[in-house]
Amino acid sequence: MIDLSVLSESAERDLLVVAFGLMVLGGLTAHFLLKNHPLARAITRVITLILLTVVLVSADIVPYRPLRFTGTPWLDAVHGALKVAWWLFAAWFLVGFLRAFVIVEHRPREGKLLQDLLAGLIYLVAVFAIIAYVFDLPIQGLLATSGAVAIILGLALQSTLGDVFSGVVLSFSRPYRPGDWINIEGGTDGRVIEMNWRATHVLTGRRDLAIVPNSTIAKSKIVNVSSPSGIHGVTITVQLDAKTPPATGTEILDHAILNCRLIVPTPAPSVTIKSINATFTEFEITFFVEELALSTRAQNQLFDLIFRHLAVAGIDLATAQNQPERASGDGVSPKLTKGPERLLELVAIFASLTTEERNMIAAKLKPKSYDKGEIVVEPGTILHSLFIVGTGVLSFTREESEGEIELLRIGPGDHFGEIGMLTGAPASAKITALIPATVYELAKDDLSPIVEAQPEVFQGLCRALAQRQAAGQLVASSELAEDVPANRLTTWFSERLHRLYDIASTE
Repeated sequence: MIDLSVLSESAERDLLVVAFGLMVLGGLTAHFLLKNHPLARAITRVITLILLTVVLVSADIVPYRPLRFTGTPWLDAVHGALKVAWWLFAAWFLVGFLRAFVIVEHRPREGKLLQDLLAGLIYLVAVFAIIAYVFDLPIQGLLATSGAVAIILGLALQSTLGDVFSGVVLSFSRPYRPGDWINIEGGTDGRVIEMNWRATHVLTGRRDLAIVPNSTIAKSKIVNVSSPSGIHGVTITVQLDAKTPPATGTEILDHAILNCRLIVPTPAPSVTIKSINATFTEFEITFFVEELALSTRAQNQLFDLIFRHLAVAGIDLATAQNQPERASGDGVSPKLTKGPERLLELVAIFASLTTEERNMIAAKLKPKSYDKGEIVVEPGTILHSLFIVGTGVLSFTREESEGEIELLRIGPGDHFGEIGMLTGAPASAKITALIPATVYELAKDDLSPIVEAQPEVFQGLCRALAQRQAAGQLVASSELAEDVPANRLTTWFSERLHRLYDIASTE
């Protein structure tokens, strides 16, 4: 039986027992009463550590020396608990100091990882110190046993540990970060959305989530498309008929590149002649877009523009090597239709017309040529005809408060002037020839019978107007759909143009 009176007398004579009671009381107070006050709780713990150090030193108990037993189990337990508490409070204090002052500027993720590793090391040292100086146990045997256990665990968790250590290396070397577009050797490419110690989460172009182990990434070739900038390069090849002079082919391809607004001017795109033989001339085109997500869209748009510029220039694409050359009945290879007839085949609003109908329209077209930099249309001009771009590239610009901005670029097969011809509204943008261009004019009197007889042409005009209005390429006025929702623009223009044609026919 333990005599409580003897314990109380011993506690009154031993200052360490009183300190132990105050420490327990202070710890409970800091945990429960100061739970929502982290600063006050931290100050309480620091004061407790200082007082505990003073009490232990005054009692000739050094924390880093083995515990000397008094012969009284109760007092020995209290003294041991105080030394354990001192080591834990000291470890907590060092970890708090570490988190407050060891900061990696501009790299919070790496800083947090470094703090966690050092904090774990500090607590591990505190545990070994408690074993050695409180329980007076030899740590050599414990370290040997721990080493054997660590080897067994390492072999069992080899793959996981490899991922963890690779994650640590990737976190500090930072070959990529969340939000970057990366290509990993082996076929995985996409945007990084999350990085942790075990794996990297990549959102692919197909909107699938690929979870790639860090150990796999550490051993693979990584291409960071977003570094040093988001600009991404794309390379395509085009094969033209061997009868086309290489210089002419290069010039036409340059025009198509200029026609594509998705291609950035810097770094400058390039056209390289890769090979030439009796069958074809091969060109390699390299261009750049603002980000990887635009590469597919820019490539598709550029192929379409190449086709248009080649068609109006009367240049054929090369025939596939395993396909015999097409020939007409007399054995002569057919040629593409040239001139206005070929141009009208590229105009979307005339796609439903027959060859004879397009030839009739072609006979009424009036061509006009413009030099590079020449102004085609000034702002405020009312256009009374439909204009179709035959060759070259035209740029639509408008003056804003921040300066002149480009709204649109058009090339062969595109048209303008619908608003002025059908509504009487003045042009809101300046149209300039970026390279020598040819524009064909189709008068309103020549177009009106076609629009009235062909509903598809009428609907094509409505869709063209709606698309430009929705894209912000027209300035709203009393004649335009300023407050009409985008999904109703085609209907609005259709109703408006029907009224205009009804008025015109009545007059």
